Amino acid sequence: MRPIVDMSYTMKRILFLVLLCTSYTSNAQYDSGAMNYGFVAIKNFGLENEVGFGARVEYAFNCYTTFMGEYNRSLAVDEVTSYEGYNELAVGVNLILFNWYPTTITAGMGYAGNDSSIFEDIEDEAFLGFRVGDFNHGAQIKIRALHQVSTPVHIFAEFNIKSLGRRYDTFLIGFSYDFNAR
Repeated sequence: MRPIVDMSYTMKRILFLVLLCTSYTSNAQYDSGAMNYGFVAIKNFGLENEVGFGARVEYAFNCYTTFMGEYNRSLAVDEVTSYEGYNELAVGVNLILFNWYPTTITAGMGYAGNDSSIFEDIEDEAFLGFRVGDFNHGAQIKIRALHQVSTPVHIFAEFNIKSLGRRYDTFLIGFSYDFNAR
């Protein structure tokens, strides 16, 4: 006797593959030439009470490629005398992975640097990172879910993995605004 095959599972897989193949060409994350400005709230994975905030500028070179520059600042939620926050600068590029308008999934990579004094103690744990003077240098990989609320406003959630070590990995939520959108 033959086992019963769940055809709905097979059809769901086929539908997913068709959507995956056609989604790349459907829509873009931003209009070509768009300049977006945004703010983020950050949760660091390094310490339980460590959070942060940041600002970013995004430039859409074309409809599928976005260059980013960002500044982030970490701080402790409660008063900890031994905690010293740090500043972070990052630049990178994001490309579209999937696009289900108005939601887009992007991934990218880039440079991340910070002025954390703790890095000297954990430098051996870093995958790729080095210190020059008082500044730490490394790389990051980002994955982002971007949702267009209206023509100029986007909200997003982003996960960043940094080569400086797990201590600096972050989860961000934020919004961006295009002042030139029509």
